[in-house]
Amino acid sequence: MKRLNWLDDRKDEIIALYNEGHTQSEIADRFDVSQTAISLRLRDWGLSNPDGNRFKRIYISKQELYKLYWEKEMHPSQIAKMYECDKMVIYNRMVEYNIPRRTKSEARMGKLNPIFGIGHTDTARKKMSESFSNGRRKNCGSAGNWGSPTLYDTPFQGTVKMRSSWESKTADYLTSKGIKWYYEHRWLNLGDSNYLPDFYLPDLDLYIEVKGRNKGKDIEKVKAARRLKFKVLLWDGEELLRRNIINNSGSTEINRKYRGRG
Repeated sequence: MKRLNWLDDRKDEIIALYNEGHTQSEIADRFDVSQTAISLRLRDWGLSNPDGNRFKRIYISKQELYKLYWEKEMHPSQIAKMYECDKMVIYNRMVEYNIPRRTKSEARMGKLNPIFGIGHTDTARKKMSESFSNGRRKNCGSAGNWGSPTLYDTPFQGTVKMRSSWESKTADYLTSKGIKWYYEHRWLNLGDSNYLPDFYLPDLDLYIEVKGRNKGKDIEKVKAARRLKFKVLLWDGEELLRRNIINNSGSTEINRKYRGRG
């Protein structure tokens, strides 16, 4: 490739454009040269290649990456932004350090959930409420059920359809502990509404609600039931992990983190 020496005479101007945030393609168009010509000069002048920055080699320790990803619950794209690189650099470094990825269930807990702290809109909640008839959801599409329904042979109620795999795993857990339970046993009258907890433990006169995430509007009825002296426990994703009801078999370190919480 013929070297365009005259570009060296425009060094200050090119660097100024680069520092203003222009890409190498934009700079190349301005000087009517190839992108490669600009890229080579930026490299010769000790400046990073604007597009090459996406996949530049970064230094981040295993401990720091684990802390950002697991403890601070940051997405790889957020970590990449911190280090001014592409998110694939972060993904590749996680593979290099053998840092496990979050499961879909874990990725939707807490702050990582797209509606964390917001919940469903009032309109959406109204539609969800209207989709029930006598405590059971009407057929609103091909699925016709919430979550991933599971047919479950209960000890005292015959076969029931549980609304999620987490509920069926909770049922397994209660049975393994020798605890008598009923699924969706009784509607609780809260005055202005009714509430059907997932499990009832008659020997303890205790209800358990299984939720994938714990946020304001999801627990309104739980709190209302408690105010009326019903004993209701809320078992969210982290509580299920802590009790080893759900787990990521390849991530014992993660499970240990959750089991260590109070």
